[in-house]
Amino acid sequence: MKPLVIWLAVVAVVFGGYALIATLLRETEQVFVFVDSSQPMELLENEIIVELDRIDDRDDAEFALARGQSRGEELVHPWQAELRWVKTPLFAPCSFDAIDSFPEANDADERILITTAGSCDTSELTDWTIVQLSP
Repeated sequence: MKPLVIWLAVVAVVFGGYALIATLLRETEQVFVFVDSSQPMELLENEIIVELDRIDDRDDAEFALARGQSRGEELVHPWQAELRWVKTPLFAPCSFDAIDSFPEANDADERILITTAGSCDTSELTDWTIVQLSP
């Protein structure tokens, strides 16, 4: 019985050490999320929060969040472990004119846009993941 206990202890230490090393060596992915803050999104505040929570469920990722419309873009928060939405009036037409002005957008491993179908032209956003919410 004693050899079995020793063997189980050795296996537990080896696999525990492997799990610890694998966790520490895993790289953090940077995800930039841009929320379209135009008027069509006004009635979708709850859906925005649900989608941000879904994106936020990723392991080993840090997030930067921005929102924007034709009256200007704003960084909600820089790189951090969780996405935190700040309620804001959603009223102007959609625009992505200054999207590349965010250094976080250029540094990110993945870029995600949350918008509605037909809210704005997304054809110029190459290499972006487009999430379209439905009213």
